[in-house]
Amino acid sequence: MTLGVKWGSVVLVGSLVTGCAVQEFMPAEAVKEASVASAASVVEASIPAVASATTQYQFSQKDIDALILNAFNEARGEPAAGIRAVLGVTMARVGSACYPDTVHDVVYQRKQFSWTWQHGSARTLSAAKSREPATYVRVKSVVYEFIADGAKPSDAVLYHARGVSPSWARAAAVDRVSAMGGHIFYENRHC
Repeated sequence: MTLGVKWGSVVLVGSLVTGCAVQEFMPAEAVKEASVASAASVVEASIPAVASATTQYQFSQKDIDALILNAFNEARGEPAAGIRAVLGVTMARVGSACYPDTVHDVVYQRKQFSWTWQHGSARTLSAAKSREPATYVRVKSVVYEFIADGAKPSDAVLYHARGVSPSWARAAAVDRVSAMGGHIFYENRHC
């Protein structure tokens, strides 16, 4: 069996943010409209833009934006491995019969991720980017790398921050599978 993966062109733009060189992934079309400083270098690179080789999930731009916002709001203070763990839960939910079938619908499922309904959260990409530009670029890069690496789902479909103790974590069907950084991850035997 062969695996078809769509490849798209993504432009990496080097820029200066608070004195540190960073890279930001931008669609090639956006680069034409964006003004790029003469000191910035533009390098073309091909990465999977819409498909994951491992999961065969076709990512829409809406899905990618939802992943970026979810990772930014849920795990921006974590190292890349912690961000990827949160992304893995999202993909595990997409593959579970207990949750919606798209990344966007999983992220915006009612009362699943607190940032989607609580005040004070960055609910748009522009809000996240203006709030913490360097962090936004780092999270966005981890999301694109996660997709390029196959967007592998985790064993966990649930997690919470270490500082809280939700009642669902004590349910008989819920088993703790790991802890990473500021989060504890669980599987649900019913899903």
